[in-house]
Amino acid sequence: MFSLFRKSQPHHLTPELSQALVSDGLPPGMDPSSLSVVLEHGSYSSRSVSYFRVFDPVRVAERHVQVRRFADLDTSPDLVIGSGHVEAGGAVVLSARHDSGFARSTPVRHEADRSDHVDDERVVFPDRTA
Repeated sequence: MFSLFRKSQPHHLTPELSQALVSDGLPPGMDPSSLSVVLEHGSYSSRSVSYFRVFDPVRVAERHVQVRRFADLDTSPDLVIGSGHVEAGGAVVLSARHDSGFARSTPVRHEADRSDHVDDERVVFPDRTA
């Protein structure tokens, strides 16, 4: 089923992997059929798994990065669109996205208005006397 996971060069995504990425949310306009994946065999919780990294070969070429093996993306984590592992039974497990290669909106932080909460200091610092 996952015979392509035996090789260490980039491949096209399997239908299961494409479906998992689409369910998790791809960047706008991204077509899973245009993506590539590199693999590395390993273990997770004492089980044999295949770790994967999905990337856009067009963006990789624009950055003049050559991806032939899983470790080739170590120096460019921003090019990784999705990652995770595939269990021996074929279940796809996606990793949480930290730096997934596409912009996620970061909330703007503002200083809190403490004028309505003049007594909050005793809650934050309970050992201080009022």
